[in-house]
Amino acid sequence: MHSFLQDARYAVRSMRQRPGYFAVILLTLALGIGATSAIFSVLDAVLLRPLPFPHLERLVTLGEATGSGEDFSVTWNNFENWRYENHTFEAMAAFYRGNYSLTGRGDPIVTHAAIVTSSFFRLIGARAMLGRVFDDSADKAGAAEVAVVSHSFWANKLGADPKAIGSTVDLDGKAVAVIGVLAPGHGLFFSRDTDLYLPLAPSAARQGDQHGSIRALALLKPGVPLRTAIADLTRIQERAAETGSADPNRGAETGHVAQGGFLEKDATQEIRPTMAFLFGGVLLVLLIACANVASLILARSTQRSGEMAVRLSIGAGRGRLIRQLLTENLLMAVLGGIAGVTAAFACLKLLVRHAPQNIPRLAEVRLDAHSLLFSLVVTLLTGLLVGLAPVFFSARIDLRGVLNSDSRTATGTRRSQSLRSLLVTGEIAAALMLAFAASLFFQSLWRAENASLSFDPEHVLAVELQLPGMRYATHEAVQSFYDRLEPDLRTLPGVTDVAATSSPPSGGDRGDWFYSVDDAPQPTRSDVPVALINVATPEYFHAMRIPLREGRAFTASDRHGAPDTAIVNQTFARKWLPQTSAVGHKIKLGGPYMDGPTQQIIGVAADVSQMGLDADPLPEIYQPFAQSPPNAMVLLLRTSGAPNTISTAVRRRVASVDPLLPIQHLGPFQESLLATLDRRLFITRLVGAFALLALALDLVGVYGLLSYWVSLHEEDLAIRVALGARREAILRLVGGRALRLIAAGGVLGTLGTVWASRLIAALLFDTAPGIASATLTAMILGACFIAAAVGPVWRASRIDVLKRLRRS
Repeated sequence: MHSFLQDARYAVRSMRQRPGYFAVILLTLALGIGATSAIFSVLDAVLLRPLPFPHLERLVTLGEATGSGEDFSVTWNNFENWRYENHTFEAMAAFYRGNYSLTGRGDPIVTHAAIVTSSFFRLIGARAMLGRVFDDSADKAGAAEVAVVSHSFWANKLGADPKAIGSTVDLDGKAVAVIGVLAPGHGLFFSRDTDLYLPLAPSAARQGDQHGSIRALALLKPGVPLRTAIADLTRIQERAAETGSADPNRGAETGHVAQGGFLEKDATQEIRPTMAFLFGGVLLVLLIACANVASLILARSTQRSGEMAVRLSIGAGRGRLIRQLLTENLLMAVLGGIAGVTAAFACLKLLVRHAPQNIPRLAEVRLDAHSLLFSLVVTLLTGLLVGLAPVFFSARIDLRGVLNSDSRTATGTRRSQSLRSLLVTGEIAAALMLAFAASLFFQSLWRAENASLSFDPEHVLAVELQLPGMRYATHEAVQSFYDRLEPDLRTLPGVTDVAATSSPPSGGDRGDWFYSVDDAPQPTRSDVPVALINVATPEYFHAMRIPLREGRAFTASDRHGAPDTAIVNQTFARKWLPQTSAVGHKIKLGGPYMDGPTQQIIGVAADVSQMGLDADPLPEIYQPFAQSPPNAMVLLLRTSGAPNTISTAVRRRVASVDPLLPIQHLGPFQESLLATLDRRLFITRLVGAFALLALALDLVGVYGLLSYWVSLHEEDLAIRVALGARREAILRLVGGRALRLIAAGGVLGTLGTVWASRLIAALLFDTAPGIASATLTAMILGACFIAAAVGPVWRASRIDVLKRLRRS
């Protein structure tokens, strides 16, 4: 400990004597360690930290699927059969999400509810802070209308009143009694905050064998493989179909099977490749930082070889010398790590602020004990990594050679120069890989943002509404509401068109169902196709400027009681009727094995992707609003000016028709459209930042290496000039060394980009890694590195020969 403290004091003195040198090292380490720690904190919160549920390793989510792999929800009847007849699960719960209008407590607002069975709380380990959660009585048809509220809802909407238990809240016009308040932190099962929980049985009993939105959460029995449990549930479906306890049009006869996956894996499956790539990218940045620091320390070790030789000659052991060097390096790494943690704290705020909100568990990202422990490990490993090479060369010092030589020929110079060149070559290769990945992500984002659209998103205000089922229980009531509201909105100044749809472009999957097409081969029971189902008013296609490729749009004649009609998109038409016009053909909803209406195709609309700007269009069927008006619709108002200018007026008009109806969302449609690219934009920004940081570190590395080489060989260069070497020869000598270094890094980096491009191909949109983009990236980075080498090369050609030789 005494010698360690002595070494630490010596290291501090050295830092004070050369503040500029150590400032560069600390800044480099802070950038590398800070960026790595920040990304790890996100990775830890999103992927690595276990979900706070009991028996997480046995929790699975369940659904149903067709033989072709189409995933969909569970019917209530199937869930009931699964729950009571399975032999492989300890417990099972059903759940789905829903939105409700909260009234009677200020302005009407939208609340997010989880509709669950009573066992749901036991499976996720939720407990009531006040009152109680649901018991078995809540799972019976006709159960009392009760609710369990989240802690945040209790604090914000119920005034944190301890006497809130027993009070009521008005949801969709219905008084619901509050029976419990959950303890904080139990809304993590869902990706967004849950305001309250409602019993599922009263609404589920009406669904029967209809597929709605129900999913199941189940706890495997110890030792039971998931595959065995899924097979058990499928057999239950088969028995139900055979005995008639389920609708014979469903179950095994349609090829439906149970499917499931472990909750922890399913919750992060979509974001896992993205996070893994980001962590790999930031590790490259850290390695570049380490290589830069190692290169700097190597340079100083060469300069200190005389000092080390003297210390060895007067009796210092090599082990003692190595310990001192390691102490110095670790001290620098620790100081860099402290600065890095500070930088990571600032970076995390920026990351969370600009990250898309659909990343699961983003709110949990923070510098906690896991992150600090990771930072400590990275700091220690960095200190060892950057210190190994100097220690290795110091241990091989030739005392006689060093003590009998001048600084120009000090032992170890050639070896240290070779290693520094190797480190800088690796840096160039890593920077090229990151820059190439960044260029691909920028191309992908640009193509997604500038993709050719079959509609016009500008000057459109989107108003999302969901009419409460209690007050709008019939088609007539829904139709009456929109019949009053739409004409009123058309009178607003600047409004040129008003239309409504259940799912606007890039609105996501808001409904899908099985279908079959006449004059097309009949699908097997296990392969009935699924299409997106959309509902639109007659003005929708004109208001959104979606062209009809064939046929006509909906009209007032497509009303309730008239023959059922439909419009399909081009993807649908190309899939089923590629050789003939789709107009006039008929679609059977539900497919050939289920009851459902038969609709005649009256038009083919241009493709519009419902899953985002960076997603391919899926088969889609439009139905006329008047024939099947849903409670949830999105009004689209095309304006002659900025859409936001009429937002206040729209709110007033909605309130004049129904003062108790909250607006789910109101804003320019183009903003919602671009929001579908938030995750892609986030990744692109991060990868771009990594590439710029790597490039900056590389430029410092190239400049430093060449500058040091020139300073080390000044006497050699001066002698060459004195013997008649022309300036062009000096430029070729030094410039050639620089070009060889850059070329070697470029070749190595190009090989790396071939490997990396395969890893990120799935994360790109309409962008394929190609020779042209790789070549352009290499040329741009090569120009930057050549610019960094210009200074040292120019200085080498301008050496003052007389002055340098006199000094020698």
